[in-house]
Amino acid sequence: MNKIKLSLLIILFSFLSAFTLHKFYVGVFQIDYFKEKKAVQITARLFIDDLEKALYKKHNKHFYLTTNDEISDANTYITIYLSEKLKIKINNKIQTLQFLSKEQEDNIVICYLKIPFKDNLKELDIYNNVLSDIFNEQQNLVHLNINGNKKTILFTNTETNQKLKYK
Repeated sequence: MNKIKLSLLIILFSFLSAFTLHKFYVGVFQIDYFKEKKAVQITARLFIDDLEKALYKKHNKHFYLTTNDEISDANTYITIYLSEKLKIKINNKIQTLQFLSKEQEDNIVICYLKIPFKDNLKELDIYNNVLSDIFNEQQNLVHLNINGNKKTILFTNTETNQKLKYK
């Protein structure tokens, strides 16, 4: 049943992302950890215009993400923004996000990040209020795959923290 709900959410997100103007404020994050890869891998899917609004509000400059006019240090600003709005503690230790790259898919920017981590992941504490400073209606869906244990959690403007334990 969860796979059906997840599939419907993905289809809905894809359908809504096909329109330039949207009234649906959602970010989709995928967090994967497999000990043999020695890293937590994070993929963030955000509407380009929403991320640009957040960056403009914070820095008072236009970024023109994923265009020929994109400012040269846009990735640095994205990294700083995401590091402030997405905080991850593993085994009670705050982790540093490393920005790897980004790409565009329709009107979505996909950001790839990682956290080097080679120990056993026993506890995961996630704080996520990405874009909530711009849109009160913002919801962030986080799909987790931690050593084969899959779970999906929802973050809202009022629910910004989740703590998960693994054996």
